[in-house]
Amino acid sequence: MMPQKSNLESTKRFHFNSIWFVPIIAVIVAAWMLYSDWSERGVEITIVAHDADGLEAGKTKIKARNIDLGEVTSIRLSDDYSNAVITVRMQKEANKLLTENTKFWVVKPRVGKEGISGLGTLLSGSYINMQPSNSGKEKEHFKMLDQPPLSTTDDKGIRIRLFSTDNSKMEVGSPVHFRGYEVGYVEKVGFDIKRSAITYRLFIKAPYDSLVNNTIQFWMTPGLSIKGSAKGLEVKMDSLETFVSGGISFGSTDTNAIPKKVDDLTEFQLFNTEEDAINHRYDEHISYIALFKGSIAGLDPGAPVEFNGIRIGTVAEVPFSGMTLDSLSNSTTPHIPVLINLEPQRFSTRFKTAELTKSQWNKRMIEGFKAGVRATLSSSNLLTGSKMITLSFIKPEKDYKMQYYDNYPVFPTTNDTLASMQHKVEDMLDMLSSLPLDKSVSELNNTLANASKAMGSLTDISDKVDKLLAQKETQALPAQLQQSLDSLNKTLQTYQAQGEVGQNLNQSLMILRQDLEDLQPVIQQLKQKPNSLIFGKPIISDEEPKAAK
Repeated sequence: MMPQKSNLESTKRFHFNSIWFVPIIAVIVAAWMLYSDWSERGVEITIVAHDADGLEAGKTKIKARNIDLGEVTSIRLSDDYSNAVITVRMQKEANKLLTENTKFWVVKPRVGKEGISGLGTLLSGSYINMQPSNSGKEKEHFKMLDQPPLSTTDDKGIRIRLFSTDNSKMEVGSPVHFRGYEVGYVEKVGFDIKRSAITYRLFIKAPYDSLVNNTIQFWMTPGLSIKGSAKGLEVKMDSLETFVSGGISFGSTDTNAIPKKVDDLTEFQLFNTEEDAINHRYDEHISYIALFKGSIAGLDPGAPVEFNGIRIGTVAEVPFSGMTLDSLSNSTTPHIPVLINLEPQRFSTRFKTAELTKSQWNKRMIEGFKAGVRATLSSSNLLTGSKMITLSFIKPEKDYKMQYYDNYPVFPTTNDTLASMQHKVEDMLDMLSSLPLDKSVSELNNTLANASKAMGSLTDISDKVDKLLAQKETQALPAQLQQSLDSLNKTLQTYQAQGEVGQNLNQSLMILRQDLEDLQPVIQQLKQKPNSLIFGKPIISDEEPKAAK
């Protein structure tokens, strides 16, 4: 029984058959092919985009410098349905180029400030362009850019951050100028909620990055500027690109400061104009309150304070924030407080408030106030109605004492000339309104009515004269008058001394004269004794002489 069991065990031994070589080799080849395919494959990355416009799975390529580096394998919605998630299979040689600085964007036809781009995609279709970078940490999840990047991480230069509290906004790609020459561009635009300010990131290309130091200031480049001066109206227009989209300029406004190099991403303030940038560097000032009686309409913060055409300060608050309702109601003539800053640095760049105490400065100002220095409102632009504050001299006040408003010294004021003129005009209008204009107008109407009647009478007379002159008898009068004048002329000629009538007349006049001379004694006698013509002249006897005794 036992030998049979051993024979049975020997028949259960495994014997390798050569037919198994074929499947084993097939498995090895398949494994090698899978490994080869896996080893040749690049990594799979995901790109998050706002939409997948123009992209197709299995067709859209990933390119860098127009070389295929991958392909879109799938497109799906994000979990929150707000974005498109694009899955891309990259080639092996692109693995080392996928870092945190790598950027992706869709290339398609675009029209922008730089011109028209992406026309080649009209036939081939859109594709995803990649800006590779071998610096930084490796990364597999990216965000699609809305616009092509303006610079690469390998570009040399310096990046500057700006913040602006103005309402205007620059666009990405707007140029950055230095003395009118383009040296960079706006790389990024954002908004800081905490500071309520627009933020910018600029890129200044090398070698112009050496122009950036601690003394420079930035301001917006006006596409069109209009400036009026004593020489006339000056109009300056920048390039068409700047006129349409704006730009940023920078320069050094403090020639006495020592320039020092700044670090990358140093922050500066962006001002609205170059003048605002210059005025901002006057950080040393002395504040006063100016109390104005009249209207301050047209006076805005930032308006200049001038003396004889020279700016010496700036209006800080209009009206002053410390103004209360009690200060207005307790006064019979309410004053509007305005906070102004006098800036001595405009006279001397070396001025420091530490070198001159407030008491010393106020002492000097009191001397000026006693001499008649006063602040007044004046017009700075007749077209816009804007105003400024000017300092002038009036009658000196030797007994002037410094006053204070909310712990600020008060700068004495006087009425502006325009307001005085307005008051005079108002007084004149009041005087005119008190006149009996109704009665005067009524009398004027009567006078005009009489004048109208007189004009009608003159018209009738004129018509009658025209009719009279139109008659034949009237037209014949000049010829008759001429005949009468000729006759009169002949008559006068006959009475001349050489004429016959003239000689006879002369002889008669001589005889008449002789007769008058002869009658003269008779006339004299009649005057003395009127009856002598009847009784005759009395005989006067001769007086006898008396005999001597």
